[in-house]
Amino acid sequence: MRRQTVAIVDDRITNLKILERLAASLGERVEVRTFDHPRRALDDAAIEAPDLVITDFKMPELDGAEFIRRLRAVPSCADVPVMVITAYEDRDLRYQALEAGATDFLLSPVDHHEFRVRSRNLLTLRRQQLLLKERASSLEEQMAAEEQRHRHALRHSHELLMRVMDAVPVLVSATDREGRYVFVNDFYARHIGRPVPAIVGLTPMAVTDGPEARAAMERDQRIVAGLDPADAFEETIALPSGESRVLLTTKALLRDHDGRPSLVVTASLDITDRKEVELALLAAKEEAELASRSKTEFLANMSHELRTPLNAIIGFSQVMADEVLGPMGSERYAGYARDIATSAQHLLGIISDILDVSKLEAGRVEIEDDEIEIGQMARDVLHLVVERARSLHVAVDVEVPADLPRLKADGLKLKQVLLNLITNAIKFSHPGGRVLIRGHMAEDGLRVDVVDHGIGMDAAEIETAVTRFGQVASTWNRKHPGTGLGLPLAIGLVELHGGRILIASEKGAGTTVTICLPHQRIVRPDVAIRK
Repeated sequence: MRRQTVAIVDDRITNLKILERLAASLGERVEVRTFDHPRRALDDAAIEAPDLVITDFKMPELDGAEFIRRLRAVPSCADVPVMVITAYEDRDLRYQALEAGATDFLLSPVDHHEFRVRSRNLLTLRRQQLLLKERASSLEEQMAAEEQRHRHALRHSHELLMRVMDAVPVLVSATDREGRYVFVNDFYARHIGRPVPAIVGLTPMAVTDGPEARAAMERDQRIVAGLDPADAFEETIALPSGESRVLLTTKALLRDHDGRPSLVVTASLDITDRKEVELALLAAKEEAELASRSKTEFLANMSHELRTPLNAIIGFSQVMADEVLGPMGSERYAGYARDIATSAQHLLGIISDILDVSKLEAGRVEIEDDEIEIGQMARDVLHLVVERARSLHVAVDVEVPADLPRLKADGLKLKQVLLNLITNAIKFSHPGGRVLIRGHMAEDGLRVDVVDHGIGMDAAEIETAVTRFGQVASTWNRKHPGTGLGLPLAIGLVELHGGRILIASEKGAGTTVTICLPHQRIVRPDVAIRK
């Protein structure tokens, strides 16, 4: 009777020693191998499969369930008995171990008598498994005796395979070490324009002399010599009619019983139609990319061209409105000048948004980091929107804790984000409503909420709102027109900082837009998180 091996896996040395002594007491013909790390046990099992594995369940890096699954993945250990020993009486652990492939389960501290009985039973089970394998081997010998009776069926199958090979619309051939054809299917023969018996035994150059035949013969010779790999490639050939076709050719090297190169098998599929479709798709893709680049360049150029005269309009209208050079006479002129300035500033804002979106699409927006304080930024933005909020009878409040940490970010771009979000919140609030700007720490970093209790949006309207140039169709939008770029632009600028924007909204109840900036942007990361 051969010796049996018991492998013990436990990351705790004390338990490992105890289990080693218990396993050694199973009998004189039991060899014990111990491992303080499951990976070492797996490496050893791959070299020589044990007859029994005893393992702890709670281990670092690799728990018991994963260890058992990996052990079962080793071909020689697929049926090795595994006993799991753990101090945890959790049934879920037992189920996990059994589902992973454990054979038995034992709680710690181990009852020595129970350990020996169960271990001996599992070793007996293993011995019986090996005995069954030996008997299966003898059955294989019996099956070999029956092979003679199947030769006729194999011959029939071979003939059927040859008919199938002739029927497939693929050029199939095989050449020997001397480069002569030993097999071609009917489809290949029709392609050459000769019957099969007139091709077999000849070289490609003897069948169709030309550059294609010469190249095919040289390639096969290099594959047989081990100079080139047997791989797949595309090639263009000319038919006897003069038509060009594109083939996807795959070559495989067959070896004889001694391992020497024997045959080069070639299969060529006509992919001319597919290549034409691919070329058409590629041309269409290039056209689309060109159109996209042209659109982006047009928007950028158009924005630059319009900004120059708008700056002049704004500047001169402000000079007129402020009567810098003296009184203009009628007060109505001053009002008109203010209207010119207001309209031009509005148009300049639209163009600036388009320009910023164009830059984002072209990947030309860069951020310049500086230390900023969210509370001060919110108060600065509040000064810019206070008149607009007052005219719409909307209150704007700021709730930013004084101890909120500073950020490393692009102050101008974050201010633009906050301005866009607050402007939207004011625009879509009801008269007498309130907009809240709130800063706080969260698990994912620093957050700034812009909260309103206005008209709100449903899921479909949120999807439209975050789309460039997308506007939610409603009476409120028609009363307060815009480009639909404010929210998408804010999303793009926040993403440049490695952050994200969250939108929570309910129709008729209001909207909360949250700017989430990661911990990497916080200057003082040790600040306690407040949810």
